Amino acid sequence: MKDNRELEKSPVTLQQETAYESLLAGLDKKFMIYKIDAEGLILEANTRFLEKSGWTPKRVLGKPFRVMFPDTREGKANAVKIWRRIRAGRPWQGDVEQTAKDGTPYHVMLTAVPVFSNGSLLFTLMLETDRTEERELQRKLEEIAYVDPDTGLMNRHKLSDEAERLIAEDRPFTFVFLSIENFHTLMEPGDQDAEKRILQEFVRSMKIYFRNSLYARIGMNEFAVLTPLGSWFAEGFLSFLDEHPIRSELTGLQIRVSGGIAKYPDDQQSFKHLLSASSMARHRVRMEGGNHIASLPKSEQRAVARRLRIEQKLPKALEDGAIMPVFQPQVDMKTGKVIAAEALVRWEDRDLGAVSPAELIPVAEDCGLIGALGEVMIEAACRQAVYWKDQGIGIRVSCNSSVREFRNGEMTARVRAILARTGCPATLLELEITERFAFEAEAEEAIMHQLKALQEEGVSLALDDFGTGSASFRYMQTVPLSKIKIGEEFIASFPANTKVGKIVDGLVRFGHSLGLTVVAEGVEEEAVWKALEQSGCDAVQGYYTGRPMTAAQLTERLQSQQ
Repeated sequence: MKDNRELEKSPVTLQQETAYESLLAGLDKKFMIYKIDAEGLILEANTRFLEKSGWTPKRVLGKPFRVMFPDTREGKANAVKIWRRIRAGRPWQGDVEQTAKDGTPYHVMLTAVPVFSNGSLLFTLMLETDRTEERELQRKLEEIAYVDPDTGLMNRHKLSDEAERLIAEDRPFTFVFLSIENFHTLMEPGDQDAEKRILQEFVRSMKIYFRNSLYARIGMNEFAVLTPLGSWFAEGFLSFLDEHPIRSELTGLQIRVSGGIAKYPDDQQSFKHLLSASSMARHRVRMEGGNHIASLPKSEQRAVARRLRIEQKLPKALEDGAIMPVFQPQVDMKTGKVIAAEALVRWEDRDLGAVSPAELIPVAEDCGLIGALGEVMIEAACRQAVYWKDQGIGIRVSCNSSVREFRNGEMTARVRAILARTGCPATLLELEITERFAFEAEAEEAIMHQLKALQEEGVSLALDDFGTGSASFRYMQTVPLSKIKIGEEFIASFPANTKVGKIVDGLVRFGHSLGLTVVAEGVEEEAVWKALEQSGCDAVQGYYTGRPMTAAQLTERLQSQQ
């Protein structure tokens, strides 16, 4: 006979219960399931759950659901977090670790669904999908991705993660960059057994000395240690190696180690700059003879920190239009009039102060923003050239270009687009490239193709700092240049130094022999002007004829010479 309460249930209620039972039956086939009451005690569990967890109904029913979580800080925190969410009437889903009755860990994707009636929590369904095999596969893939196979140490990518974790937790540490300086002289080329033995012995020594630290291999013979101990302790590693020497079985030579140190947060505040500062310190040690571990001086640590601030602020400065050009005139030596102007990047920041091109451009190149910076400068130069043209002043404006701007093959299209939207004739734009740029362009067809395409459309190309870099008569013939600029390294000692004077005279004649305009940079005195005039130089640029100035200041000068 049916229970009177069941007889009293409405058809809608019976339909809901049937649907619920049907849903549970479907879930039972796919999930491990257990049900907890309003106090968090386990009420029911299906067969799949019992088989995986190792519990029996008699042992698990009535126990708090937190027994399914590891007795660790993280496990307890997860249980509390899930329970608070359930009590607030909200479902929870996430990847968590659970433990079987015998303590064996396993991973599940857990979905907790609280069920309420009239505002009261009746029970919560805990639905689990086993992810143990998936997590193990993930662990193995991470090991391949993050572990150096020869030493078992972290690689550079994992080191970055660990350093950023310590920084996020604001835990001070010392970053030690170590390199075995005579690594390749300790063994015969290709002797992998000897190489492996030396690496393993070095790692063992490193772990013995830097206990309770994190270790990584970041290059063939380069290592990093993150240790909570100070600089003085890191510097003592070489004394430890002297007491416990590692020698080549072939030559009997002892390994020589150089190192650099940078501290968080005293010296630097990011992994990238800790690595940079310690690497720079290591490089300085090597240049001074090696076999030493040292930090950079405070002034150079500040320079690295300033570089970080420039890198952090640069994207917004570009977006906000905070980076603007100033213009330095180029003066014709025969007429004394301004015939061209170079657009030089200037950035005045409230916190950084004046950021010079020497600081800004390397940062922009390293962080991948040189293209954006170049585009800002070229567009500003074109707009200024158009303004002067509209004033009846037709002078060419030049901008410095980096080889990195041409590497993706899109520079020609970008310049064309800038010329189109500014209405600037191509003949009023000049791009200045370095000898290193020209040397690389000569060897890379894609870059050379872009340079020639721009030249054919009327854009001029000038070779900056001529004579100070990788000069090559071959690229002088192939790169479509119209102008060379003699570097100020020569001009600074000209005409006082007779040998330099002969070099400058030769460079002028060389440029003219190729049909190129020759400009001298860095002219600061009248005596230099006169000597260059005798050499037949076409134009000069420097403080003697005009310092970098605003567009308005140069406009006033240009109008006065008309």
